[in-house]
Amino acid sequence: MAKFPALPATVDRYVREFLNRLAGRSGNAGDKAVLHSELAELGLAREKGQRLSLPASTVGSITDTLEPVLPEITVTGDGGSGGGVTAPNVPTPATGLSSNGIFGAVILVWDAPAYNGHNHTEVWRAQIDDRAQASLAHEASGSRYTDVTGNTTLHYYWVRHVNSAGQVGGFNALAGTAGQGTAIISLADLMLESPELSEQPFSVRNISTEAEPEYVLIFNGYLAVNGPVNISQLQSGELQNGTALTVGQGSIELSTGSDGFGQMVITGSGGIATNDYLVLKEGRIESYIYTASSGHVRYKEVRRTESGIGRHNQSVVIPAYFKSQPTINLYPRDITVYNADYPNQSQRLELYHSSPMPHGSIEGAWVFKPYARLLLADGSKTEVRNALYQGASNTTTFTRGGVDQVKKVTLKGRVASQRSTGSGGTWQNRKVSVTLRYRQQWGEWIDGETVAVDIEQFTTHDIELSQTMTQGSYEVGLYFLAEDREGAFNSGSVTYDYRDENKIANPYQKTLSPTNSAQTFRHTISIGDPNIGSGWEINRILYFAKVDIRLEVRNLYRYDSKAWGQDKVKGRARVRLPNDRGEYNTYEKTTSNDSFSKEWEVTRFTDISMRWEDVVHKDGNIYPEVEVWAERAGYDGQSQAGSFYEPNYVPTSLAYVHIRDIAATIYYQRAQPVSDAPLNHFYWDTTAYDLGATDVSVSDAIIHWTATGE
Repeated sequence: MAKFPALPATVDRYVREFLNRLAGRSGNAGDKAVLHSELAELGLAREKGQRLSLPASTVGSITDTLEPVLPEITVTGDGGSGGGVTAPNVPTPATGLSSNGIFGAVILVWDAPAYNGHNHTEVWRAQIDDRAQASLAHEASGSRYTDVTGNTTLHYYWVRHVNSAGQVGGFNALAGTAGQGTAIISLADLMLESPELSEQPFSVRNISTEAEPEYVLIFNGYLAVNGPVNISQLQSGELQNGTALTVGQGSIELSTGSDGFGQMVITGSGGIATNDYLVLKEGRIESYIYTASSGHVRYKEVRRTESGIGRHNQSVVIPAYFKSQPTINLYPRDITVYNADYPNQSQRLELYHSSPMPHGSIEGAWVFKPYARLLLADGSKTEVRNALYQGASNTTTFTRGGVDQVKKVTLKGRVASQRSTGSGGTWQNRKVSVTLRYRQQWGEWIDGETVAVDIEQFTTHDIELSQTMTQGSYEVGLYFLAEDREGAFNSGSVTYDYRDENKIANPYQKTLSPTNSAQTFRHTISIGDPNIGSGWEINRILYFAKVDIRLEVRNLYRYDSKAWGQDKVKGRARVRLPNDRGEYNTYEKTTSNDSFSKEWEVTRFTDISMRWEDVVHKDGNIYPEVEVWAERAGYDGQSQAGSFYEPNYVPTSLAYVHIRDIAATIYYQRAQPVSDAPLNHFYWDTTAYDLGATDVSVSDAIIHWTATGE
């Protein structure tokens, strides 16, 4: 495939950028121009004769050199079947894959495919010779690809062809073709591709002895540049120390310093005076930028870089070759950045590493250990302890397990103590002393602050104790001591024991539908006698029930004969249920109009929840009573004078109530016998810690690392 020639240094920078984009040297892959010869090579067009070899000035448009490649069309008759574009051939297995390592890259070349309908060639790559683990690296339109790896890692390659229908052919081989970039610029990297060259212009010569060789790069040929060439002190075609060769108005300089090391400087037209420039020296590549205020400032250095992952406090081997200690940078990969054991201290992740040391058995390799830790700032936390002792013992000790990084602790609690003298309502005065205790792991308990509380009759007193200590891990505790103090007091208060029991009652139903005058019916809901004896008395009773109510009404005549008038008896029904205030909740229904009707109007109240509390009667009965009422009956028609019709005297109203799920909880109390044994209540409610700054290792951390150096 034809190559675009290098551009002279005198070409305008904007024109240069435009032409370099067309040539594919810069910009995106899609910016590159397509040559007529490339269209022919891809099979997208067919050359007319040998016209692509003619001088460009002798041809006009693209149609003078190429003709389109038309698909083969199969035309069938009226009775035929099928038709369409001829399918491409199945791709043949790829052949002839070879590799060549150059500086930081691998050049791959394979045989051009010869089947019809070729589209592209897939390039697959892996770091081990196992095609199953290879991944697609590139899709090449030609038969050549340069894999820029940027390192010297050994890779294995496979290729296979793909046709225009997406069918893939066989790989070139089961075993991979090895390829590896080099760490130095070899002569092969300096090879020039041009049909005019009969031999390469570069060679290497030893200008010293075999025992102490000194190699130089020799240019064998004519140097053609646009602009002046400045050569100082050339001897036998070789640059001497302190001399320089400049090319292209100073844009390239080859020189040697007084130290004997050679270097290449690449910059813009006019030299490095006010231009950015690139320096290649002693195996390093450095770049500098120019600013009007600071002059030349070092910008970047191209250095060897390796990367990988490691675990906290585990050795990592940096692959060879680094001739001096590399610089290590760490980044989080899979790390816990919050420790829930320290919710009250701000936490910051820190990554650090040991100093890299040379590997014991691999030359040029280095070893280090990465570490991860959380740095905790000063903080505080409060725990709810809820420890309680209630009983006759006058001493009790509570303890709490170790807490890290404690500088100060504050404990809060409550105390109460009482003891009857055993004589009437006389009670002994009491006192409670509380001591804060602390210790480090496996150490002796140390008594801290102590507070003493004089108990005032039956009251509960709050306590608070604090202790400051050297930052560390501590267990803490409280020691309670209750005792009599001088004097006594009288109290008529009685101490009770309490219990409760549940009872249920049978459901109750009542239907009231008078066939004469209006009627009222009352019923008392009862659970029976709730008393249980043995000195237990009822404190209160809670009743519960569910109630369903149905009310039906209609309008009938008051008289059986029209001669007496046409007055109506309106249907009315009512149910009254006792409520928790000793009053009634009323549920009632009256006919909605005054018209005569034999049809019932019905209203239902279902699943009514009832609750009563009795602190007065406490006899198992609910007060007041349930009341059910319904209006008088009436005639379902009227007779006329001389008529033999006799109307019926029937109900105008119906009230139905169903009381179910009747249950009660009875609360009992009984005075406790008087004892002279003490009754103490010791509470440890909360613990507040002041926590000092520290760090916590993240032992399961996975850390990404990079090593950079020479």
